[in-house]
Amino acid sequence: MTDKNDLGQASIAAVNQYLQLAKAQNLPLDAILQKLSLSQDVLNSSAQHIRGEKFQQLIAELIELSKDELFGLHTATYVQANSYSVLGFITMNCETLGEAITKIQPFEKLVGDMGTTFFKPVEKEHGHYFSIGWSCLFNDKLVRRHAIDNCLASWLTFARYLTSDDSSPVQVLLSRNEPNLKACAEYQKVFNCSVLFNQATDEIIFEQALLALPLNKGNKELLSTLENHAKQQIAQLSQTDDIVSQTKALIKQNLNSGQVTQQNIAALLGLSAKTLQRRLKTKESQFKSLVDEVRLKKATELLTHSMININDISEQLGFNEPRSFFRWFQKCTQLTPGQYREQL
Repeated sequence: MTDKNDLGQASIAAVNQYLQLAKAQNLPLDAILQKLSLSQDVLNSSAQHIRGEKFQQLIAELIELSKDELFGLHTATYVQANSYSVLGFITMNCETLGEAITKIQPFEKLVGDMGTTFFKPVEKEHGHYFSIGWSCLFNDKLVRRHAIDNCLASWLTFARYLTSDDSSPVQVLLSRNEPNLKACAEYQKVFNCSVLFNQATDEIIFEQALLALPLNKGNKELLSTLENHAKQQIAQLSQTDDIVSQTKALIKQNLNSGQVTQQNIAALLGLSAKTLQRRLKTKESQFKSLVDEVRLKKATELLTHSMININDISEQLGFNEPRSFFRWFQKCTQLTPGQYREQL
């Protein structure tokens, strides 16, 4: 079952699209990034990802400082092939727009999984159409609205770039409330078609004939190479996705041994300590913080649901002496283990 609070992750390539507009609007980026603990090392690596929760916080900060009611919509100006990571270059090397669209879903996670893309045929009275939609996971309503605007407008901008064709959608459906007249006019300007608000979904509807449009940059041989590269990245990403839970599980299993070091846990995972550190960093995590998290959870469980002597609890948690456990627990909770147990 998917945790409703899990907002997935976003590639740095996708994040940078927002940062480019923020820079153009002269927003205080250094202060924002420092506040959210986003380092330049992470932002300079296109292969990196940040957690969806952090991306949501970043977008919220940018919106608040920008005062741009349509900040997400305007980020579409900065979409490029590298905004979609390797997926962008895969679509560039397809023969038709239809083929490019079919390539999106298997590798969508490389850009991010803050939402789910869907495609479907649409039957209308005067012809055959298809729609591309996006269901966003963000739970901040304002951020979700801007993220949806970004996604749909970026698709259109990129499709026009791929085909060198200025064709417009037939219609755009948005779940957001209808904005003021000025904002409505801006949506009309960006999409160049009818835009309906207060809809059940967020999607763009196109004429089906557009699927046959040839792409002017297609290269079948390169496409195969890019797809293989994308498959490798997906495999690595899936492996990295689970690194935090794997590390926590091994920490829990080995707590009372007193051998819970980064080197020992990395060896149990078949990794070097540096590789483990690097993979945890991609998940915005650190080994020490995971040890503290696992220890605190076990400590509170034992203090709450058992009458085990506190000195014995200290030993089970891998501390060399009870005094170290007392100091650590009080630092984490502002209570001694005894006080914590008494309160319960």
